[in-house]
Amino acid sequence: MFSWTSLFSATRLAAALVILSAVLAPTQANASTKWTVIVGGHTKDDSVYANGFFPRVLTIHVGDTVTFHFDGYHNVTFLGGTPRPSFTIKNGNTFFGNPQVFFPAGGRQYDGTGGLHNSGTPVDDHPYSYSLTFTKPGHYEYGCTIHAGMTGVINVIQNQPKESPASALTRGKSEQAASVNAGAKALGSLIPQRNGSHVVVTLMGNSRDRYSLLRFTHDPLVISAGTTVTWTVRDPFEIHTVTFTSGKKPPALIVPQPQAGGPPKLLMNPVALTPTQAKTYNGTGYLNSGLLFPVGTPGTTSSFSLTFPKPGRYEYWCIVHADVGQKGIIIVK
Repeated sequence: MFSWTSLFSATRLAAALVILSAVLAPTQANASTKWTVIVGGHTKDDSVYANGFFPRVLTIHVGDTVTFHFDGYHNVTFLGGTPRPSFTIKNGNTFFGNPQVFFPAGGRQYDGTGGLHNSGTPVDDHPYSYSLTFTKPGHYEYGCTIHAGMTGVINVIQNQPKESPASALTRGKSEQAASVNAGAKALGSLIPQRNGSHVVVTLMGNSRDRYSLLRFTHDPLVISAGTTVTWTVRDPFEIHTVTFTSGKKPPALIVPQPQAGGPPKLLMNPVALTPTQAKTYNGTGYLNSGLLFPVGTPGTTSSFSLTFPKPGRYEYWCIVHADVGQKGIIIVK
């Protein structure tokens, strides 16, 4: 068996150990540790979405790497001293999805400068992740530029953090579960408000618990002929539409347009964006509210009203969330 003492005298052994400890100490201090942050979350039926980063606040060491694992349609964006990118860009009278929102940007290292660092968005239902190594101490706030108010913090310090990656992940999973469970509880009490011939359907979310309800009502809404229904967005994260299609498939919100030598242009479908003018609905034709934004969003609309004069069963959609089953039913008697 190899033995240090067979090679060195006591004096030489002591000197060698001093040198060895000096060599190893910086290596151990600078070793990169890998951390995990969960992006989003949802119930099995997609009725509740967690719009948060879990854990919400993470403290790591300089040189460590954070991998963001996606559980929903989001992005991870560190601004790096640049303005927050807008969701869309305008070309003439046409709107396109902003490439800075939907496609990856920036390198794999981050020190708080150097411009936008963005994960891009998941493709289809494939597992999606994004890794970033933090090279300078600092307090780094980041967000999802699809969902306003969805933010997180990475604190980067010189000393070793007190928490381990495993315990941080456990904490993140606990925070995620708390958000989803809070949303599921709220969904159970999602009841429209009635005032005579006027009914208000509230599209709910909660910034403190970081959830959104991707359903209009818990059960089909039963009303009398002549009733006016108003939909109001009280969700701090999501935008919605109220769209009646007379049984047809709802139009897509984004229509990719392939380009040679680059990513596709993301056309914001005018059919989905443009509100129709009708104020009543009898079950025929296409009728759309246009995009409805959270209350207080400058220059936008947050509510839409429609009167139902004729008995029948009417299905409608949120075009933004049709892929996760946000469909409503109104039964007029």
